Amino acid sequence: MPVAPRLTKSEFFEDLSLPIELIRRNPQEPFPLHTHEFSELVIVFSGRGVQFTESEEWTIETGDVFVIRGECAHGYRTIEDLSLVNILFDPMHLGVPESDLLAIPGYHALVTVEPHYRKEHKFASRLRLSREQLAQVALLSDALERETGAKQPGYRSMAAAYFMQILGYLSRCFTSTATPKYASLLRLGEAIGHLEQNLGRRVGIAELRAITHMSESTLLRAFKKTVGMSPIGYHIRLKVRRACRLLESPDLPITEIAYRAGFSDSNYFSREFRKVTGTSPRAYRKSHG
Repeated sequence: MPVAPRLTKSEFFEDLSLPIELIRRNPQEPFPLHTHEFSELVIVFSGRGVQFTESEEWTIETGDVFVIRGECAHGYRTIEDLSLVNILFDPMHLGVPESDLLAIPGYHALVTVEPHYRKEHKFASRLRLSREQLAQVALLSDALERETGAKQPGYRSMAAAYFMQILGYLSRCFTSTATPKYASLLRLGEAIGHLEQNLGRRVGIAELRAITHMSESTLLRAFKKTVGMSPIGYHIRLKVRRACRLLESPDLPITEIAYRAGFSDSNYFSREFRKVTGTSPRAYRKSHG
């Protein structure tokens, strides 16, 4: 099978300092398998069609909302008046605070968990909006499109704010949907968010089990499936990511950065930082100064 073409950020983001771009597909045309360097939030406003991957296919229709990870090869076919909005975003370089969103169980369920369970759940746990909810998302999408299109002074902050409103609203919609499959995704999403909100202390497996109502073995498998590592490994990686941001400030001592990132011991911090990044905190600071 030929390798699916990879779409790059430079092809789609007009402003690389703002890694958010709204593309309106009205109608969405058939599109072959492809991957991309960014993530994609898909909102189906009308019609129906088939989204396919290398091994699966699902019917999508009015009200469906889902996130596509960049490395997931996908395409569209069998289109019937399909109209959708793609919001392209780079989750690693948004540059906007997400901490408040992490408190919404549906945030990680929508953005992180559901994409990894799509095949297992046969797309049955995707978010589907009501007519009223879809109308609200349409208003926010229109506002985001105006900001990214007009590029008036302050548009980066305004566009980021509208995008976070969209994510926040969709996360609340996901949280309010009550089915058994949604509930399991929400609990796992809540556990991931719990780790991200508690970088300053150790979070044990028992604490996460109480949130997810999973056995230890099921919890470990779920984390491996969703984030590619154990809860402890993910927690450490999050702390190192925070440290990377802090190291870009030349004024903070590295011992202070270790403490602010959630490490109580600077030597342990240096070891874990090197494991994750392949370099020392000092070398990282020098190369990003």
